[in-house]
Amino acid sequence: MAHRRHRIAILSAVQRDSAPGKPVSETLRKNRKLYRRVTPIIKHLERYFHPQVDGLDRIPDGPALLVGNHNGGVMAPDMFIFLRHFAEHTNFQDVPVPLAHDALFRVPGVKQFLESAGAQPASREHAIDALCAGRKVLVYPGGDWETHRPSSERDKIDFGGRNGFIKIALRANVPIVPVVSAGAHDGWFVITRGDQIAHKLKLDKLFRIKVFPIALGAPFGLVLGPASIHVPLPSDIRIQVLEPVCLDGSVDDAYNVEEHYRHITDAMQGVLTRLARELRGKPN
Repeated sequence: MAHRRHRIAILSAVQRDSAPGKPVSETLRKNRKLYRRVTPIIKHLERYFHPQVDGLDRIPDGPALLVGNHNGGVMAPDMFIFLRHFAEHTNFQDVPVPLAHDALFRVPGVKQFLESAGAQPASREHAIDALCAGRKVLVYPGGDWETHRPSSERDKIDFGGRNGFIKIALRANVPIVPVVSAGAHDGWFVITRGDQIAHKLKLDKLFRIKVFPIALGAPFGLVLGPASIHVPLPSDIRIQVLEPVCLDGSVDDAYNVEEHYRHITDAMQGVLTRLARELRGKPN
C-alpha cells in the first residue's frame, strides 16, 4: 500500500510540474500502430546488419527503465533493431517509450516521426510520468556525447558521468534493465566528437548539444555536425539484454547514486568488451 501511495504521489507531482506532453495512453497507441507498420521495413533493413538480439526474456513485466549505450550518431540502427525485436517479442503489447534529445523535436519531419513513435523529449518528468503509468522507458544516458564518440573508443561505454537515470529509477522505484549493443558504431568512422568546436559555437548553451562531430561516412564522404545524416555501412550488430537491477538507498545520497552508476556501467562495459571481441573473432 505504501509503495502504491509512493507511485501516486510521484505521478501527481509530475502532472503538476512537467512540460506539456502527450498522454501516455496516446503514446502507447501510437507506439503499437507505428511498430506494426514499420516492422516489415526494419526486418528488410536488418539483412544489412545481420543482428542478433539476446536476453529479451530478462525484461520484466511492468514498468522498467531500459538503459542502453548509444551508437552510430543520429542514425542509431541498433536502437531501431532493439525496439522492433522487443515490440514483436511482446506481440506489440508492451513497447517502450523512447526518450530523445529535445533538439530533435524542433526539426520538421523528425518531430512528426518521433511523436508518431510515442517518443518523449528526454527529461526526468517525462520519464517518471511514463514509468508511474506502468510503461517501460528506453533511455540512452550517453546521448550526443556517446553516440558521437571517436571510432577509437567504439568499444567503450561512455555516459559522460550522466547519472540522472539512476535518480529516475530510484524516484520511480523501478528496476533498471541494461541493454548493451556492439557493432553499430562500425557503420562510420568518427575522427573527433568535436566538443571544443561545439563549445566555441555555443551549441551547448543554445541547444544543449555538446558535440560537433567530424566523421567519414557514406554517401558523401565527410560527415559534419551532430544532425548530419549518413548511410551506415554494413556491420554485424549484437545486442544483449542484462538481468534487471533493483536499486536501493536514497536518491539524495550522492555516494549511493554514484555506486549504482559505477556498478551498472561496469557491468555494461564487461558485456560490451565480450561482444566486441566476439564480433571481431578474437578470443575472450
